Amino acid sequence: MGLFLFTSEDSFQRAFYQLWKTSALNKSLFQQAVFVEAAALLKEPNGLAEIFKYAHVFDEAGVFAGKPWENVRKLNPTLVRGTLHAGGITAAAEAMSDLRILSIARGDYVHPEMTAADATEFLTKVMALNLDLLLMKETEENRVTQLYKDKQASQILGFISDHCFSSHVFQILYQEVDNLAVQRPIVTNKILKLIANARRLADGQKVLDSSLMKYENAVYLPSDLAAAARESYENKLKASNDLLLIKEAKQLRESMKHTGLVSPFHVLFLKFINKEKSDLAQSLLGVDETARENLRSNLPFVSSLISSAVTMNTRGSIYGLICLLQRDVFTSEFIIEMKRLIEVPIHNNIKNRLIDVHKILDISAIRSLIVSGMISVLGQPLGIGQGFNPTCQSTRALSYWSQKEPVLLLKLFNHFLEHGKITINFEGRPISSDTLPHVSLDDEDNIDTVSLLLIPHLDSIYFEMLKAANGRGQDPHRWINPSFHIKGIWTEFSDIYSDADFTARFYRHYHPSSNPNVNQGLPQPAGITIYNQSGQVLGAHAVLIQRVCQDPKGCIRVYFYNPNNDSLQVWGNSIKTGVSGNGELEGESSLLFDDFLYFLYAYHFPKQEN
Repeated sequence: MGLFLFTSEDSFQRAFYQLWKTSALNKSLFQQAVFVEAAALLKEPNGLAEIFKYAHVFDEAGVFAGKPWENVRKLNPTLVRGTLHAGGITAAAEAMSDLRILSIARGDYVHPEMTAADATEFLTKVMALNLDLLLMKETEENRVTQLYKDKQASQILGFISDHCFSSHVFQILYQEVDNLAVQRPIVTNKILKLIANARRLADGQKVLDSSLMKYENAVYLPSDLAAAARESYENKLKASNDLLLIKEAKQLRESMKHTGLVSPFHVLFLKFINKEKSDLAQSLLGVDETARENLRSNLPFVSSLISSAVTMNTRGSIYGLICLLQRDVFTSEFIIEMKRLIEVPIHNNIKNRLIDVHKILDISAIRSLIVSGMISVLGQPLGIGQGFNPTCQSTRALSYWSQKEPVLLLKLFNHFLEHGKITINFEGRPISSDTLPHVSLDDEDNIDTVSLLLIPHLDSIYFEMLKAANGRGQDPHRWINPSFHIKGIWTEFSDIYSDADFTARFYRHYHPSSNPNVNQGLPQPAGITIYNQSGQVLGAHAVLIQRVCQDPKGCIRVYFYNPNNDSLQVWGNSIKTGVSGNGELEGESSLLFDDFLYFLYAYHFPKQEN
């Protein structure tokens, strides 16, 4: 009968002791068996607890010798989720590594390179970054509807939380929300999800952290009237006089201004005044004199935009509209192209793309996605993000056009909507996206509608240009960038690999002490090299140099657009990009001039040098 009583714990124990007993030279021969047995044990009800019994001696046994988890100082909390999602022995190894750190945090294992406090901080960050998985354990519905890998990851995080929960997780979570929201991305799903998860984790209790309450209120109760009325909000609006409506408008506007977030109450209010009291639109949308003048001159047009674009599903475009109205772009040509956007026939391929991604059939819903998407892109050019797609070149081009050539972007997009293709010339040769293969997007959830539609077409053209410009003895972007961006790119080019004067030339053209007029003509594209925290090259990345000037401390900084929406990053050599507190405008990242130059490998400059 004994044979039938063997459990996965017994198998894991045997494999583990076999590894522990073997010599250091032969550890690698037995590690796989340990991970395989751990993966099996993780599927059992008390598997985590059984594995945790051995966590304090994992290092002594050589579980991680020669593996990515060996050096605890190189572990990154942001990578835990992806590794757990990998499934199989990779997820098992990650779980064992996290349990080892839990044993350090609890004092069961004294590690020479990680204190208990360090371990607690690491696990707290892991939990804060994965609250949605951590919270899954609270409902049967979440356990049933999620993929198996999510269920297992949830159980692992739940075990850690039960043994090492810290209220500090909230502080880290709020900081994460702050860091993301201050960058004003168009797509705010991640921010909204973090806020919702934090709210659930707090179980309805009042949390004293002011930053969390600011964001929670922006999403759930953005005004006094919303807080008082809740479900009867629309009835309260109808019963309010103009003074009360103006007060409501200002509170809703301030909520968006301080957070970049839009609530369902904003939609109800804007729809109401747009239909019943359009003259009060200024109270909500008129942030500055430019916005108020744009409204005064174009109120019927703006009203038609609202009617076409704003729904509950596209409510983020209200913030985009507020930002757009602050721009001095409302020329007759711009308005003509925006009106065309509301009416242009939509190609069947584009309809099918949106139906496939958003699971909708209503043509008006398709139109609202398109119009609202363009409003956001034009209002928040620095909030356009590439998501998890390797599309920084094309995403950068969208931001560039939105900033410098909004009419060009509108014409390109309207033509695309009608004909289902984009054509851009390269050295006299028209390159059309309908004749080229398209690479599908890896991530469709974290990009805006305009990017969803245009990026595959732009990328196909970019890669065709890359093919044509390769083999010329210099970085091909010398020739690609002026053509791909169509207008306004400085014609001269320098890259670190072929220009001995690279650094001095950048100083001459971009440092205010050498060129006080540097910001005339910006933004301009640039190429940077990003390193990980261990100094290894991760690859090249495309950015826009927005402006170069003194920061509040008097230091010269380069302010730039990074297509990664989460732009608060360590690029290597312990150099961390800034997103706020250094004079950054909404959506900008920044580095000190010499720090930016450390990563720079290519840039354009104007043709004025002898």
